[in-house]
This record gives sequence, structure tokens and C-alpha cells, in this order.
Amino acid sequence: MEKQFKITGMKCQGCVETVTARIKAVPSVSKVSVNLDDGIATVEGRDFNSRSVLACLKGTPYKIEPVYNESPFPFFKSHVSKDEEKKE
Repeated sequence: MEKQFKITGMKCQGCVETVTARIKAVPSVSKVSVNLDDGIATVEGRDFNSRSVLACLKGTPYKIEPVYNESPFPFFKSHVSKDEEKKE
């Protein structure tokens, strides 16, 4: 599985290395890619616990939150007709 997290507070490559190492230490995480420019960490692994990823930066100057790529309520869109979509 792959999930993305928004990380704020990083200012340099040393920050990226610290964040990467902490996230990699979370059980079941196999790969971590952290982008300093957009503040996005892409985390891959088998059945890792997102809460553990969020908790791994506690006590650091960095803040982390999940990135939601999909609407949490996709069924609402499925009930809108094509004509109604064009009006919006």
C-alpha cells in the first residue's frame, strides 16, 4: 500500500533525512520518499499503521498529517446526473 503525508517544518536536507529515518523505523514500512519542496512524504509498505507514521514525528519540530487523494464521500458524485454536472 502507498500513502502520502504532508509534512511542515522542514528547512533543509538534514530535516528530510531525519523525517525519512523516523518514518522508515515504523514497522511494515518498506520505502519512504520525502520531497523538501512540496513537503510530501510518500510511504510504501505492507499493512503499515498510519497512526504509527503520524506518531513517529512526535517531539520533533515537524508536523505531519495525511493527504487525502480521494473524496471521503465518493458516492455523492455518483448520484449527480451528467446534465447537472455541466451546470456546475
